[in-house]
Amino acid sequence: MIPINRKIFSLLGILIFALIVYLIAWSSLFTVSKVVVMGTKQSSIQQLSGVSIGEKLARVEPRAVGRKLQEELWIEGVKLSRNWINGTVTIEVAPRIPIGIFAGQFIDKTGTIFDIPGGSSQSLPVVEADSTEFGLSAIKLFTEFPQTFRSKVVTIKAKKQDSFEVNLKEGSRKIALIWGSNSELNLKIKVYEALVVLKENSKISLIDVSAPHAPIVK
Repeated sequence: MIPINRKIFSLLGILIFALIVYLIAWSSLFTVSKVVVMGTKQSSIQQLSGVSIGEKLARVEPRAVGRKLQEELWIEGVKLSRNWINGTVTIEVAPRIPIGIFAGQFIDKTGTIFDIPGGSSQSLPVVEADSTEFGLSAIKLFTEFPQTFRSKVVTIKAKKQDSFEVNLKEGSRKIALIWGSNSELNLKIKVYEALVVLKENSKISLIDVSAPHAPIVK
């Protein structure tokens, strides 16, 4: 037989556990009092998350909220935390970083194509390609350019996976740069920069550095 004292302690433990479960899951003591969104200025995040003021904190499941928010392709990652003392739910959003515009939408370094609510204030190159695969090749080339050169790029055309044409803006001039394959990057840039500043090339509109040791200007 179980001693009476042990029975009492067991029943007391069960009652305390049930009380804690009730307080956390059902009572009004632990509810959402505030939702804080970090990482983005998009005002729709709280609504998209489904988290509402007055909701039981125990019923706010971080993974479920993360999955729901990441249905929005512009959101790459989500971290959610709950403060059981003051009832604050903090949602940290990691937006995708666009590095180009492809087929009228943004594209990031992973090749994900997405829209950003309200657009983007960044000046991004337009990628022209027949497929996402070719577009990614063009983006890869773009990310390898030095920043000073990259800032001049207006569009990158991927004729195939390893054949590119870069359109740049040099002051008021527009230059079509036949790049060729993604090789000898530094040499091609040096050749381009040396040719574009020559006085006799002040009116050219095309430079071909696909064979950098024998460039062509037109």
